[in-house]
Amino acid sequence: MRGNRLLTLTLAAGLLGGAALVLANFFLTPGKLILIPYALLVLGTLLLLRAERIASFSARFTVGTGVFVIGSLALYVAIVVATDSGVGVLGHLWRLGLVVALGALVNLPVARLADPDPVATAA
Repeated sequence: MRGNRLLTLTLAAGLLGGAALVLANFFLTPGKLILIPYALLVLGTLLLLRAERIASFSARFTVGTGVFVIGSLALYVAIVVATDSGVGVLGHLWRLGLVVALGALVNLPVARLADPDPVATAA
């Protein structure tokens, strides 16, 4: 039961974050301004994980990385559909691998900060 809840949480937050990223991409000027919705996505993930009080570090890390990857994948698909980039399959694969790696790197501290009982973990 807990796994279904975490999967639903990951999908819902990832799709909501992806929608925010796609809208920001279309309405803001291109460039560094896309970092603002990404920062909000990571901050929202942190707050969501704290509110859910997920005890396991691996579950917090998996949910956080999943939210980041789903949101980024939505943005990636929107950009690929909007532009005819002509990138091959291998080009897409390494970019998606980079998104997963960045999501994991960003969510290592997020999963640690979202610990519901940091005193018990430090002891």
